[in-house]
Amino acid sequence: MFKQISGSIGSIIASICCLGFAPALAALSALGLGFLINDAILIPLLALFLGFTVWGLLASRRRHGINHPFYVGSAGAAAALVGIFVFMPVHILGLVSLIAATVWDIVLLRRFRSSCEPPEK
Repeated sequence: MFKQISGSIGSIIASICCLGFAPALAALSALGLGFLINDAILIPLLALFLGFTVWGLLASRRRHGINHPFYVGSAGAAAALVGIFVFMPVHILGLVSLIAATVWDIVLLRRFRSSCEPPEK
């Protein structure tokens, strides 16, 4: 679960920086991370975080056995990565579907975990 959440948050931060959101760029500069405000660094970083999220979805798919969040998350990650180059609304739609798949997966993991607990005596 940590993999999906951290990957999703990292993807959102990298996307916000790629889109040129001024407060995020100012915060990075204030923290001394101004070198990150470069598409040559941000796009591979975005791809890394998207891959980290999909990897987390794959790992949790093995636990609860439901494939749908993994498929939605994979399609969302692909759309987010392609959309950054092609059409920004596709990128945003991909991120939204990736976050939705992560939330869906977390709900499934909690439901699976609660159904596998032994009954109390």
